[in-house]
Amino acid sequence: GDEISFNRIFYCSKKSNGELCEMVKKRERWWVKHLMERAEQTAETYNVDMATKIHNTTYKTAIERNLIPDREALTTRIGSMIKSPNSTWAEKKQNPEWELPRTYFDG
Repeated sequence: GDEISFNRIFYCSKKSNGELCEMVKKRERWWVKHLMERAEQTAETYNVDMATKIHNTTYKTAIERNLIPDREALTTRIGSMIKSPNSTWAEKKQNPEWELPRTYFDG
């Protein structure tokens, strides 16, 4: 809760006999469970196919030094992506929540 202080968390986690307090054990179990769930989600998201795709696009771009040189080039690329989106974005662009205001690129 709000009344738990830094010192209590870091320095008062053990009982007088040296054993961890029950709440510390529960917190550690919850944290381990949370980390394990996140690891599973990450493994599902970044499987071998996704890792290969990232390697073949982002990594390849960085290695070949095909990076965006300045702000003007970045603005041009973003504008080009919006005006001429790939097929995935073309589908999403139909959804109103992805629309930009007409004045977005003004001034």
